[in-house]
Amino acid sequence: MNSSAKVSFHARNPSNSEPGECAFRLKYVVAPFRGEPFAYAAAGTPPNWALPPGTEPRYTLYRTKDTSEPIVVLVAQGQQFTVLTPDHHVLAELRLPPAEQKWRPVHEIVRPKQPLLRARGASVSSIIKSVLCIPLIFIEFISYLLTDGDIVIDPPTRTVWKTTQGMWKRTALKQQIGEPSYRVYGKHLDHRIAYAQSLAGLWRADRDDDR
Repeated sequence: MNSSAKVSFHARNPSNSEPGECAFRLKYVVAPFRGEPFAYAAAGTPPNWALPPGTEPRYTLYRTKDTSEPIVVLVAQGQQFTVLTPDHHVLAELRLPPAEQKWRPVHEIVRPKQPLLRARGASVSSIIKSVLCIPLIFIEFISYLLTDGDIVIDPPTRTVWKTTQGMWKRTALKQQIGEPSYRVYGKHLDHRIAYAQSLAGLWRADRDDDR
């Protein structure tokens, strides 16, 4: 899982059969499109695992459908999530934007002794593509009015985490906005951190996701 490969994946709800196959309360499945095995996200922390002081449990990502092979543990302090290995080594801090930040919210991934990764909601290139799609959307809207059909064009928008140091900004992670669909560039970001970021983006306090 910790490799330099480029991997596309999405975090999805479990199928009807998967919860019954797991030894824990399955919340989400991280499903690569090819090349790597699935990972399974449970609410809370592993059994008998010491929660760091001042933090709240969020998710544990397992390699299998039992608790024998935890990959990472995700805990939180407010809007900041920490990605830990099972032996409490810090892989990254995931800084999520506050709820009131609506226009191009800022996301950050902070890793020990590695470049900061920063993203703003909707990359510049995706905004440009969206503007270019406006004529197509208008044409389809007219077609919708004439035929009473459905509008299916969705302008391409995405969030892109990039390095912040040096002249050339390296892309580490991409997300399709509005969908838990990602592409991780393993040369610049540990796949385990990317998987944890996808879970952090799904967490909602009002759903009791950590229980």
